[in-house]
Amino acid sequence: MSFRSSAKNPLLQIVRYFLFVLTAAALSSPMSYGQAGLSDDELQLLKEVMPAAQSFSEKSGEPPVYKAFGEVPDSGEAPLIGYLFETPDYPPEEIGYSAPIQVLVGMDMEGILTGIKVLFYRESYKSIRGDFLATERFPNQFKGMSVSDGFKVGRDVDGVSRATLTSWATSRGIRNAARRVARAYLTDSEYAANAGSGTTALQLLEKLSWEDMKESGLVKEFVITLGDLTELNLSIAFMGQEGLGEILVGAADYSRADREASSRVTNGNMILVGIDGNASVPFRQERLAVMQGEDVYVIERRRFVYVGSADEGKIAGHVRFAGAMVLDEAIDLAQPFTILYDTGVEVASFEDIAQIEYQLPPLALALAEGRPVPPEFLPEVPRTFPDFSEFEEETVLESLIYNTQWSEVAALLVLFALVMTAFLRKNSTIRWVTLTYTLFYLGFYNGTFLSVSHITNSLKLGPSMFLTDLPLMLIIVFTIVTTLFWGRVFCSSLCPFGALQDFLTRFVPRKWQRELPQAIHDKALYIKYGILATLIVTALTFSELSIFQYFEPFGTIFYQSQSVLLWAILIGFLLASSMVSRFYCRYACPLGAALGLTALISPWRIQRVQQCQVCKVCERACPTGAIRGADIDFKECVRCDVCETKLIAKAGVCKHSVEDVQARHKTWQPVTVS
Repeated sequence: MSFRSSAKNPLLQIVRYFLFVLTAAALSSPMSYGQAGLSDDELQLLKEVMPAAQSFSEKSGEPPVYKAFGEVPDSGEAPLIGYLFETPDYPPEEIGYSAPIQVLVGMDMEGILTGIKVLFYRESYKSIRGDFLATERFPNQFKGMSVSDGFKVGRDVDGVSRATLTSWATSRGIRNAARRVARAYLTDSEYAANAGSGTTALQLLEKLSWEDMKESGLVKEFVITLGDLTELNLSIAFMGQEGLGEILVGAADYSRADREASSRVTNGNMILVGIDGNASVPFRQERLAVMQGEDVYVIERRRFVYVGSADEGKIAGHVRFAGAMVLDEAIDLAQPFTILYDTGVEVASFEDIAQIEYQLPPLALALAEGRPVPPEFLPEVPRTFPDFSEFEEETVLESLIYNTQWSEVAALLVLFALVMTAFLRKNSTIRWVTLTYTLFYLGFYNGTFLSVSHITNSLKLGPSMFLTDLPLMLIIVFTIVTTLFWGRVFCSSLCPFGALQDFLTRFVPRKWQRELPQAIHDKALYIKYGILATLIVTALTFSELSIFQYFEPFGTIFYQSQSVLLWAILIGFLLASSMVSRFYCRYACPLGAALGLTALISPWRIQRVQQCQVCKVCERACPTGAIRGADIDFKECVRCDVCETKLIAKAGVCKHSVEDVQARHKTWQPVTVS
């Protein structure tokens, strides 16, 4: 077919025209939607994070990014308008409560974020209220932020209630990845220029030893002689810039201090305060103040944070522990200021004052102000890493007390009092009041209850993860103590999901309720122990794999999960529990399994009498099927008081004397029971 003959065919002419348009578009644009190896779902996410983009490239480059392109002009190629990147591609990832938070981020050519999308996160039920990161309020705060911003929760970003670690990890992960992208791809930007000079300054400071830092004036020793001739030695240093702070005290300690400072005050630079010496009078934050000109700024409690035990960074081995004071924003860092310490008896009286003048040296001031300063000195000396401070526990305790919401503590203490009153007095009315309190306060309102995730996360992160949450620590201590002495009191009255199951059993008609055959029940009891072992092994061997949420349905209902699968699991357990009392507690609860094993060493158990050998009243009433005649499988007992109340009230065979019972059961030979 010749070109002339085909041109006379209108249909072929239209086809040829569209082929020409498609070819031109493919040649002039890096990609079109549905091309370049990107799936529809990927394109939808990219478009959501950067709505102004018309097309995207595949992820490539070092560091890896997606390139975003604008509209194709009448002539020429589509303009590059920004980059999109995923935080997992920029290690090390910031860790939330139990795992990294993975985020897709968009950034334009000026270093301004166009949006973010949380791709994946996994947290303990203690740390989240449903899918909060996927809601609009938290992610939308990042749109419009500059890569030069601090991204500090409490200052630049509003955190999520009871999810400080997660909020902080998300913000820092976005910030760190965005800055790496800016340094690599936005080389002409103001941020990249400042970051380059800042990097040079930090490289020079990294070469300094602690002694070199003292010679340069970055670190100043403040020796305070007290009345008993003992000395309190304070080491003062500016650490208001992140890189410098990490050099001084290590990345982990600086991150913790920066996070705490951000949550307390909305402004101010941190000044490191290392504490050492042989003083018999302990260091007190309330005795500190800063003076510049005629103005004196007393360091309030909220402006002093715990830094660490001084076992990392340049400070290691030179002090016993470290804190940091957050300066008032009115203090001019370019001018000298005086640090005061009251040595008198009265706290914050400042009658007997020791003082030392401090001025940021040029290199530190350049970092603080974000401008370059020519380096001229700083010899390289190796650094040391000694043991941590004996004063750490007291300082952590002070920080914990200061950050605690005492209304929560008061509410928990009332609940503990109700639990123990109901348990010790065997009072059914008080117990139902307690269950109601537990269900609505700990379950739906507050969410501070125990989960097997606390066990698995403590295996991965250590017990220090609980040291900043006094309400949680109180519940843990209460649970451990009561379990060691009496058994699973927590399961009876302090578990919201256990309370929910008890309400189901109470209100569901009796005719619907069933019991599993004894043989099946006896074997099914061990399923929860298998689940517990699986979760522990998984936590120890696959630290990034978390499956606890599939075995703890209470998180679904109390934190309003958005997972259809988790809701299906929850509904299944609720239906089963409406027919078999405490079905979940009996056969599937891994936390109950852990407490059950602990209860095996409990000394104060339920009293049994000889009549129990022929009585079935308590056996039939036991909500977990833990009773078989006179025997109680104590690891399965949840100390619900049902059998003890019946024994006290003599609601079964025990209302008759042993002689009467023996007369009716002539073949029965009573034996002593405990």
